[in-house]
Amino acid sequence: MSESISLFNSLRFRLIASVVTIEIIMLSILVWNNISIIHSTHTDRLRDTATSMIQQIANTSGRHMVAVDYASLEDYLSNVITYKELTYIVILDRDNSPVIQIGSAIPSTKHEIDEHPAQVNDGVFDISQQIQVAGQPMGRVLMGFSLSLMDDAIYESRNRGITIALIEIILTIIVTIVIGLGLTRRLATLSKAAADVEAGNYTVSVPTEANDEVGKTAAAFNNMVAEVAKRTQLLVEEEEKTNQLLSENRLLIQKSLEVQEEERKNLARELHDELGQCITAIQADAESIKDLSEKKDSPIYARAGAILNVSAHIYDVVHSMMHLLRPSVLDNLGLEEALREEVHAWNQRNPTVQTEFSFSGDLSDLGEHINITIYRVVQECLTNIAKHSSALYVTIKLKNDAEYLQLTISDDGIGMDKEITDSSLGLGLIGMRERIQALNGMFFYETSIGNGFQVSIRIIHDV
Repeated sequence: MSESISLFNSLRFRLIASVVTIEIIMLSILVWNNISIIHSTHTDRLRDTATSMIQQIANTSGRHMVAVDYASLEDYLSNVITYKELTYIVILDRDNSPVIQIGSAIPSTKHEIDEHPAQVNDGVFDISQQIQVAGQPMGRVLMGFSLSLMDDAIYESRNRGITIALIEIILTIIVTIVIGLGLTRRLATLSKAAADVEAGNYTVSVPTEANDEVGKTAAAFNNMVAEVAKRTQLLVEEEEKTNQLLSENRLLIQKSLEVQEEERKNLARELHDELGQCITAIQADAESIKDLSEKKDSPIYARAGAILNVSAHIYDVVHSMMHLLRPSVLDNLGLEEALREEVHAWNQRNPTVQTEFSFSGDLSDLGEHINITIYRVVQECLTNIAKHSSALYVTIKLKNDAEYLQLTISDDGIGMDKEITDSSLGLGLIGMRERIQALNGMFFYETSIGNGFQVSIRIIHDV
């Protein structure tokens, strides 16, 4: 049984509404454009006519004013005023006083002159022209042209365009309904079949009926469904293989990290036990040589002192290497003291950076894997901050409660473009992420240019 479709979701309604809307928009633009063209044509025509007439009247008025023949001038202007758009003519003398006034609604001599008919607000296009004879000013001509005829023509054109547009819209609706009724019925069948496919039913088939565009679409739909069913099955199989490989890779990474840390631990122990004892023996022999030398300024005494200095430097280097490989305090005193020592050592190497380290909860029973992972992440973050961030303040917060262990490391440095960082993660970030994911934890970071860098880690405790 097919589901009922609301009016606004009906393809027929949307088809008719879309076509009518487009028709209304396009015809409105066409009518508006035609009105604009008609308005521009009329205003330009009126401006050109007014300019030509006032120039001719100024020239004629100048000749009559020189001969002081105002009667003839008034007769001439009486014939001109019969022009259908002309409302008034005013002739002013040199003193700006009216000598002839013909027409209706004659404004004052200080009335504002219009630049263009399109800028008129009072329905009359007012213009002015100087009257000159042989380069000498004789007065001015004021003329006014009514815009009513132009407005009537624009009104008629607009009504005619709207009428034509309405007729076209009605015809469009009729044609659209006739075509849509036949089309949407078959499309409804395709729509229902597509919904079945979306629900996961890949056995659906659509009857092709007529050999037209919709029939060909139905045939193509049937072929597509068959192909999708086939490829979906392949994707499911590939996804299962991918998940299995991902799980195996995660396990391999975890084992590799465990082996790496064990090798570091053994190497640090070897350096401490073997090389440390050798350096101690060298220092003891050098002290004996210094004590047995007869004179403190002898070459033997100086060479023995040089041996002591070099052996002390070697011991410091070895001690630093052992700390990098496997801090003994991590095994002896736990994660909290190891982090305090690491932060303190980092502060001594970077005295311009203020570091705040805080923790909450019990950190004594997290296990060796979590301890070394948290320590390595803090170590890597501090290294990155010193190399890249130009930060002045660093915050390290470690929290352990009944649900999860959370570590947050943030700085106020220059930050990075997160989109670029997401597309090309550095080895340091990749290494941290893999370490955390090997413990089934979550690793994420936030950064932007000028707003520092923040790394957040959450490891949920096993229930």
